[in-house]
Amino acid sequence: MPTYEHVCEKCSHEWEDNYKMADPVPESCPKCKKKGGVKRLISWSSGKVELSGRELVQKLRADGKKMIRDSRKNENMLANLVGEEKYNNNQKG
Repeated sequence: MPTYEHVCEKCSHEWEDNYKMADPVPESCPKCKKKGGVKRLISWSSGKVELSGRELVQKLRADGKKMIRDSRKNENMLANLVGEEKYNNNQKG
């Protein structure tokens, strides 16, 4: 399971927590116990995260849907996904 860093915007307490990527961010600060205001920090890790099972399937589906949305906005990306020749043939016909 990955380690996430968090900060409470109310008391500025920072801590680390381990949970699955699909799990929600904690709602309350472990120090001040107030709900709301907890943010997950983006940090660089030298380790690697390996997904498997349901988490991997969910990540691949989400990435695929994002690629489809992005390719509808970007012709170069669409041409790369389907192949330039096929893309050009579809544009002509």
